[in-house]
Amino acid sequence: MTQELAARVQRIRMFGSAAIDLAWVADGRIDANIMLSNNPWDTVAGVIIAREAGAAVIDLDGSPHSLGARATIAASPELVADLVELIAEAHEASAFDRSIAEWLS
Repeated sequence: MTQELAARVQRIRMFGSAAIDLAWVADGRIDANIMLSNNPWDTVAGVIIAREAGAAVIDLDGSPHSLGARATIAASPELVADLVELIAEAHEASAFDRSIAEWLS
């Protein structure tokens, strides 16, 4: 999915810290953050900070982020809908690529 997204956005960076990623969304240093398969103890404080700063923080399906979320997606409210669509397209493309590779092997 990272490869698919990289072809569609200006730059992808991975900082390695959920707290920093979400704080930087809140501060406007980065436009968005996508974390898949996260744990609540890694994201709860950052989610609160990002929301208080006005960011939209949602789960992979577009629902509000919760303790049971499968993913954490944070961005400005104006950007989040486009980001969800982009993630869905990248996911479909990567799933398609995997199925072709399995079929060919």
